[in-house]
Amino acid sequence: MSPPTAPPSTPKARRVRIYTRLSHPLRRRLLAYCGAAGRSERAVIEDAVERYLANPGKDVSAEGPIDRLAQAIDDDRRLRERQHRDFELLSQMFGRFLRLWTIVHAPTFKQPATPEAAEMLSQHRATGEAFYKRLAATVADEFLRGHRFVHDLPKVDDRRPERVDKP
Repeated sequence: MSPPTAPPSTPKARRVRIYTRLSHPLRRRLLAYCGAAGRSERAVIEDAVERYLANPGKDVSAEGPIDRLAQAIDDDRRLRERQHRDFELLSQMFGRFLRLWTIVHAPTFKQPATPEAAEMLSQHRATGEAFYKRLAATVADEFLRGHRFVHDLPKVDDRRPERVDKP
């Protein structure tokens, strides 16, 4: 009778020991992170080196200070251009709204000729105030959830952020 054969074992992962020196503050941060994450120093360092080598162009530490400054200036320029465009859109919309509002409400600027007309005007104003308060509350709620007016405009910006909660 022959002895039972042992199942083939998986090859042991071979590792190479490297030595590096870290500043005391950085080492304390590394130890604190490892303790909070429940991971070994080796695993954290290995993951960081792996991510860096996989795509060094995305790592900020691979860029020089001039490159980072140029990127920050470009990012700021794009943000300002977008804010200017949004302001122009809102200004255009406000102008159209103001024109429509004055056309619709021009009769309310006249003094009513009869007591019945005065009563009707008073009711219209009360209804308008109630509607305005509801509208302001809705706008405030949407604003706090991150919705902006430009998100409602078709074909203005194809890079609109996806909204999780739609009204």
